[in-house]
Order: sequence, then C-alpha cells, then structure tokens
Amino acid sequence: MRTIDRDAVRAWRPRSGGRLVAPDGSTLTVKHADSGLVEPWFTENRVRFSGTPEASNIGGRAFETGPVGTVDGHVAVLLNGKYIAEYPAQGGTFLLAANVDGSVGLVAWQGRWHEAYCWVNEPRATHAQMLSKLDDLTFADAPAGLQVELPSGQSWQRITAFKHLPPVGYLTVRKAATEEASLPAWSGHRVAVGEVWRQISDAKEAAPKPVLVCATPTAVATLNPRESSEDEALAFLTGLSALHWK
Repeated sequence: MRTIDRDAVRAWRPRSGGRLVAPDGSTLTVKHADSGLVEPWFTENRVRFSGTPEASNIGGRAFETGPVGTVDGHVAVLLNGKYIAEYPAQGGTFLLAANVDGSVGLVAWQGRWHEAYCWVNEPRATHAQMLSKLDDLTFADAPAGLQVELPSGQSWQRITAFKHLPPVGYLTVRKAATEEASLPAWSGHRVAVGEVWRQISDAKEAAPKPVLVCATPTAVATLNPRESSEDEALAFLTGLSALHWK
C-alpha cells in the first residue's frame, strides 16, 4: 500500500509558469515583465448536469486539480489520514484515502504531472462509492495541464484557476463569461491588459480585506495582496503584458 513521505511533503516545491491548459482544454495565459509566475497552478471545477439551472450549485459535481504531490499533502495534513487503496486506470492511478475513523475520505486520479481529486463526505464509504466520484471522467495529462473529458449530459459551469504570487499575494482567475455580472458598471483604472477595480473580498472573514480585480475581454483576475500592500498589488497588475483565457 502506498505510504506518505512526510519529509517529502514538507519539502514539496513544484514549479510552473504563466500558461495553464485548463481541464476543459482551454488555455489561460498570464505574462508579466518582472515575474516568472513560477508557483504552481491549481484549479477548482464545477460541473453542471443537464437540466439544472446554470447558476445552481445543486444538481452538479465538483473536483480540483493540482500538480503531483498535492494529494499527498492533503492526506497528510488536511485529512490526517492514510491511503487505503489504489487502482491503475487511464495511464495513471486512482488513489483512495481516509481519515482514522473513516468519516471523511478523498479520491484522486494521479497522472505523470497532475492530479484530480475530490473529498468524500460519506462516512465509511466503500471503494466503489469513492471511485464513483471520478471514474466516469476521462483524463489526459500533459506538462501544461490536466484535461478532463466529461460524460454525456454534463457541462462545465465554472473553472477557477489560482496560484501563489510571492511576495504579493494570491491570484485567482476565471473566464470573463462567468464573471461579467459581478463587475462594476463604472469604468476602472486602465492598465495595459484591461481595467482594475478595488473591491472588498467576499471571503467569510471577521474583517474582509480589499482585493484588486482586473478584467480583460476573456479573463477576470482577483489579486489578494495578503503579503503586500494595495499599491504593490496594483504595480503587479500594471506590469502584466497578457491576461487571456481562450
């Protein structure tokens, strides 16, 4: 049975760049004159079943993706559990993990470069129940990203890509088509790639902090300056030479 090397988890330092091939096959490109954007990309993905309202979170499914090693960290730290089974499939491996009492689990598909995973909140779920969260998806892994083919009757609702941008903060990007309704009606501060607004974070915090939102014709990025000032965050967005999702 697969075990977790906790020293390797602590030393884990994957690297990426400004380009991401998203699970739906589209490509996100971010370029900055002074930053290699080397931290890895992660995605959160919502899928809608046919016949459900477009904006509804009910009648759908969700999963996440990240570089190989992400799931080891989640099992060791967030789940505080261990792997309980593995099944080779689709040129990779399905991994099943659970916490000590089996009340919470995690199922993942691991390829050569990336992993797709989701939490299993069914106490003491069987292996078949856990695998059913992902085993109807078709995976195609490559260095630039993990593509996922959905089964018939399902469609992409929203894909969120995010990465750490030291020493500035955290960048979250979504397609413009899914975010247009949330943008201010008035013009923002002009930068090379589009417009920037200052907004209050919608995170459930005791004291919500301001974030900067940058919109282009194809992408909307939110920069949370958790490690810097708003001025430094604006300077970063001003230095972008490309921000598009096609």
